[in-house]
Amino acid sequence: MKRNHLGTATARTALLIVLVTLVSLWGGGTVHGDPTPGIGGPEIRIDDWGTKIPSWLARWELARAYSHLKRYDEAIAQYERLLKEKPQLEEARTELATVLFWRGRNAEALAALEEIPPARLPDRGKVLLGDLYGAVKRYDRAEALYRDYLKAHPADQKVRLRLAELLSWMKRYGESLREYESLLKERPQDTQLRRKYALVLMWASRFEEAARELKKTLPDER
Repeated sequence: MKRNHLGTATARTALLIVLVTLVSLWGGGTVHGDPTPGIGGPEIRIDDWGTKIPSWLARWELARAYSHLKRYDEAIAQYERLLKEKPQLEEARTELATVLFWRGRNAEALAALEEIPPARLPDRGKVLLGDLYGAVKRYDRAEALYRDYLKAHPADQKVRLRLAELLSWMKRYGESLREYESLLKERPQDTQLRRKYALVLMWASRFEEAARELKKTLPDER
């Protein structure tokens, strides 16, 4: 899993700050201070400009910064303090689960995500929860989450590959192969993808087809 998704959340926080700033400047009523000569508008004092960023939001960004720096234990500690104060922040809980997953603390990551009602689980949370269920061999739950995600994002090849692999682990080879074939239509030159496809053909005892696909991935055998 790529580790740059927290940047999207940070961008949303930046937008929130901009919106709050605009409200504070133009919709917050009269700002007291020294009068501005020759202008009949509200009095403005320089130190009243801008937005007062609350401590909880600063802590959230600190947790994200630590995660980008790969200082995962410090990030986890900040997320836990944040969620103790703001337990309703489901996006922050998803981010905590992600960092726990990166840290190898899968059981804790799973517990964190299971606290979020399924209907409110964000898309990336569904994928992460699917990964965690797959890791503990709860394949049926992982499959349901991947399929639900792919209904909304059918072009996401990485998650489709996860589903194809999962189906092969469940020995549902025909379904797995169909997912691989869909991927290979989009990425016919992907050697590793074709080799994974060939392995599932082997597991399905379709040896002739497996040999043909493996041969395509070896330049000196073409």
